[in-house]
Amino acid sequence: MSLLQKLSYTEYQKALTLNIELCEVISKLAELKVIFNENKTPGEVLMKALDRRGYSVHQYKQLLTTALNTKTVSTFYRPHSKVAILIGNDKYKYLSKLVTPSIDCDSLALNLKNLGFIIIILKNMNSSDLKSALSIIFRKVPEDSYCFIFYAGHGCELCNTKCMLGLDCPTEDITIDDCVTENWLLREVSVCKPELCVLILDMCRINLDRTINPKIYAAMVTVEDYTIHGNLLLCYSTQSSEAAYELLQIECSTTIDGTYEVKTGDTEKIMPGASLYVNALCTRLMENLDVNSLLDKIHGGNVEVILNKLKEVLEKYRENCTVF
Repeated sequence: MSLLQKLSYTEYQKALTLNIELCEVISKLAELKVIFNENKTPGEVLMKALDRRGYSVHQYKQLLTTALNTKTVSTFYRPHSKVAILIGNDKYKYLSKLVTPSIDCDSLALNLKNLGFIIIILKNMNSSDLKSALSIIFRKVPEDSYCFIFYAGHGCELCNTKCMLGLDCPTEDITIDDCVTENWLLREVSVCKPELCVLILDMCRINLDRTINPKIYAAMVTVEDYTIHGNLLLCYSTQSSEAAYELLQIECSTTIDGTYEVKTGDTEKIMPGASLYVNALCTRLMENLDVNSLLDKIHGGNVEVILNKLKEVLEKYRENCTVF
């Protein structure tokens, strides 16, 4: 008896509900050349093809189990190219030296390379050299590409403008020439008209003291305008006016010129992924998620901890307030 004759009615009805993605996986596993279209139920087309090829009920169930355990990524659009630009500044001349930016870039590079990205790593550059290198890169990236841009290092924020600090940035009297602003970066990347641009800034967003940094505040009136050709996603590892910190928590400065001491053996304890943010990002890059959902999971906090804190602070209102 054929597959359709031996398959139970209940199992056949379930087969008719299989979506097209799962049916395509099963057809590939069964080495069938099946064309699915919207005019027919994909499950019905698949079952008839399996029946004609002589598959048994047992073989069909094995194919179904394998397909359900197979990770699939639906491709609705194929970009011209995928380029990841990873920037890490840690060996600062005047600001406190950092430990994890270079390691973060290397960890991300490995994961993104596995996803088919062209990798460009820029490490320990002053602002003028970094701008020059980025301008060259963006003029060589083809239109309609995916651009993933990551920066780890010292940073600050003023007048709602995020600034990446170059390697030779001073501790005070900082000027706009000591920085690469988010606005400038987005203006430059728009040259290649990316289909998707993801910019992640893993840095402090401390507001600079206006009294000791008057020049950069004065320059904010001429900060660059920018437009993005396609989709743009901006992510920050910290909230506004917050300091970033690393996995070892040896650089918990609340000012951009804070000091710390890396003890002997500390660098050997750094885990792959280094910083908390990049560690979370690397562990989720291979998940079958759209970019928005992936970034939401990275930024998501511990719900249980937040819930308990809210219960604690609202305890005195327990007769009129419910938290669950």
